Amino acid sequence: MTVRLGVIGLGWWARFAHLPAIAAAPGVRLAAVCDPDPERAELGVPAFADPAELYASGLVDGVVIATPHATHHALARAALESGVHVLVEKPMTTTAAEAWDLVATAERTGTHLSVGYTGQYSAAAVRVRQAVREGEIGELVCVNGDFSSVMMSLFTGSATYAAPAAGGQGHSQLTHLAGALTRATGQSAEQVFAFMDHRSLPVDVVDALTFRLTGGAVGSLTATGTVPEGLPTRQRLRLYGTAGMVEHDLQHGTATVHRPDGALVRLSPDPSHAAWAKHAPVEAFGELIAGRGPNHAPGDDAAAAVALVEAAYESARTGHPVIVPPRPRPR
Repeated sequence: MTVRLGVIGLGWWARFAHLPAIAAAPGVRLAAVCDPDPERAELGVPAFADPAELYASGLVDGVVIATPHATHHALARAALESGVHVLVEKPMTTTAAEAWDLVATAERTGTHLSVGYTGQYSAAAVRVRQAVREGEIGELVCVNGDFSSVMMSLFTGSATYAAPAAGGQGHSQLTHLAGALTRATGQSAEQVFAFMDHRSLPVDVVDALTFRLTGGAVGSLTATGTVPEGLPTRQRLRLYGTAGMVEHDLQHGTATVHRPDGALVRLSPDPSHAAWAKHAPVEAFGELIAGRGPNHAPGDDAAAAVALVEAAYESARTGHPVIVPPRPRPR
């Protein structure tokens, strides 16, 4: 089976990651694109300015949505309603209500919904999830994570990234930690308290938050975009249990499971592949549609991450802890 994919939004990330991934992935081909700029759409395949026309064309089995955050919900919902599978870039949406709506829509229409959290597609991420969810480290009691990057240069040099609707560090970077947290644990945040510093910009640049998960564990996440050019990006999550702990380096695709007897289980990426696998979401999406692989970044865990980040923004705005509502019940 050859999986026919469309790409919506032909900006930098689509051209840097998604289009090359489609070209390289076996059993996947680029069938159509959608972008309002006709010059960017000249890729030798049918091009649409209106996503609805793409969905109705019958040319695609699935679409990769790589547009600005605030547009994700409407584009993804319309695709799912049309019976088209969706891989949407992170964050899935900017509000929990929209995120859970996409999850419910995918379930109702029998379509696949995946999110482009690059760090969740590695063997290390799978092993971390196993260790935490299957009780290898005992009862989860504490989590901490940090993400440090050079986003400041984008916030100061790009009107798109600096626009308040873009969401700043929370939606661009903190979301990766939130997604890794909810995916590894299978839990949502119950309560969040956060501080955010804008560094004199329209968007947040430095974020710090504490939280309690539905299973009772407490934790903290920090993210800063102030790392100077030339210094490495860090993206790490640590999960502590009553019988061991797990360290997950999302940036380099490695993990270490610490067992109570002192034994260590270390996982490193396949040396024949890039540790930071920017092609992995599209490759896995093709396998998922073809029925040959799992959903490594499913919508329900991603929606829980959206809820956590949304609560962090609300807490930073009000100066108070925020109770995170659970997933809405089906009507």
